[in-house]
Amino acid sequence: MTGPSVEARCLAIASLTDMEAVQEQVLKELAELTGAQSAALWVAAERGPLRLRAWRGLTDRSQLPEVVDATLVQQKVWRAGASLLVPLTTGAAEVQGLVQLGEPIGGAFGDEHLAATQLMGQFAAISLKTAGRFLALQRQGLRDRDTGAYTLSYFTDYATKEIYKARRYSRSFSLLTFSLDQLTQLKQRLGPPAARQAQQIVLRVLSQIIRDADVVARATDQEFHALLPETDYFGGLMFLRRALSAVQDDEDTKALQQRVPLGLTGGVATFPRDGEDFDELLVHCRRRMEERRGSLHHHLRLGSLGFWEQAELLLGNPKSPRLPDTAGEPSRRGKVADVLFDELQSEIARDLLRDSQSRGLLYMGIGSIRTDLPLVRALEAARPDFGPRVYVLGRRGDLLSHPVLTPVFMEGDERLARHEFLLWLGDGSAYALLQRRGRGATWGFHTSDPTLVEGLVSKLQSEYDLQPY
Repeated sequence: MTGPSVEARCLAIASLTDMEAVQEQVLKELAELTGAQSAALWVAAERGPLRLRAWRGLTDRSQLPEVVDATLVQQKVWRAGASLLVPLTTGAAEVQGLVQLGEPIGGAFGDEHLAATQLMGQFAAISLKTAGRFLALQRQGLRDRDTGAYTLSYFTDYATKEIYKARRYSRSFSLLTFSLDQLTQLKQRLGPPAARQAQQIVLRVLSQIIRDADVVARATDQEFHALLPETDYFGGLMFLRRALSAVQDDEDTKALQQRVPLGLTGGVATFPRDGEDFDELLVHCRRRMEERRGSLHHHLRLGSLGFWEQAELLLGNPKSPRLPDTAGEPSRRGKVADVLFDELQSEIARDLLRDSQSRGLLYMGIGSIRTDLPLVRALEAARPDFGPRVYVLGRRGDLLSHPVLTPVFMEGDERLARHEFLLWLGDGSAYALLQRRGRGATWGFHTSDPTLVEGLVSKLQSEYDLQPY
């Protein structure tokens, strides 16, 4: 071991109180002490397992688990194959983190490294705990007095740091913006106390569903932001759906909306796919909120209807009035070719196999779940790590199981005997086809309106008790 002494390295770690700086210094000192050319750090959160927070050197990010069960971390430094694992534990045996060291310059980690890294691990644990307390105190002093949300100045500073980390570690994060569109009407009709109650409801519900690392702030009386570290666009979209649903289901919301609707709207943008600075991401969030306001789902007021009620209204029949023109994505209904449903199954399957790591939800409803369905046949070629989740709903046919597809058997549901549907909700794309086969022709409705597809998916999940997120 060369360079600074173990004591000097411990003091270098202990002198820091900023969480990000402590994490970087821990990896730096342990790697230099042992001659490790790769290092990774998992840190304890307030709830749940240890989470990957930093890495350096020759580390292959794809080989690192996102989380580590703290109960599996030993109290002493140990070797695992060619790696040296250093627990970051306090004197009270609290696990604050875990460091994995690899690729030693000398070819192997010697016995002389064990006691030194054990001591440094204890100092690192204390420093991480202290940095966590400093961060908590800092956040307490930067909360909005009326709502308990963080101030915009703290939020933008946090976002700037998150952009730096995301660039350095090639990560993504999502920014969400929420707007109380009816706040002015609420204030005029029920007074300022009701407006404050609406703000507090939204922030209270958001605070109940966010993770430890997520941050929520009030930007204006009407607008709120949420930042979700290490969250891709699909994850941000699922959080948005969950947040809007949770607010609507809240008992205080229901009582208030009997008098004036809240008009809560949200939008998502993700770094770096939508932009590389805060302002650019915010522009995308607001644009997507406008798209939601212009959606056919909004114009037809479908939110209070069940899945099949929505489906019948959207399908209509040849005598139904034209669908209203909207500024959102196109939606059409009318006669469709009998082969369209099969062709779309094959086309969607090809797209999913082409980008098999992307996340998404695909629901198909059909009379009978069979092995000869184009979607079923095509997905036989999917890899075991296939990313999208695919569900087929219908009566039991000759397909009982599938490697990447989940059959959902619906015996006796005549609506599935008369209708077929495809619903796709993915990372930046959405599509729905609803169709009713008749004697002379097949009548269908199709759309690429993301908000409308989200609404259909949400109601389908609720109707059949499917996993919502």
